[in-house]
Amino acid sequence: MREKPVGHLVVILFISVLGANIIGESLRLMLHFVAGGGSIVERALLDYVTTYPIGPHSLNLIILSLSFELSLHFNVITLLGIFVGWYYFKYSY
Repeated sequence: MREKPVGHLVVILFISVLGANIIGESLRLMLHFVAGGGSIVERALLDYVTTYPIGPHSLNLIILSLSFELSLHFNVITLLGIFVGWYYFKYSY
């Protein structure tokens, strides 16, 4: 069996965390529509355990000024996404 690069693991885990955050926020919006705010499912699965902000970063181009900020909210769905990314890395290729 060949050795897999660590860079692939980092990229796969980052993409799986972003995907899990998107899925978690989509579930949060659907639950607010269906069950209203503060349901037990939302509190158990979708409440934020912790938040990691990255930024804000600014880029001033004299004519145009851009700013960028990334914030990851960790919850149970995000942890499930990390597990799925690790499983994909370990058993896929």
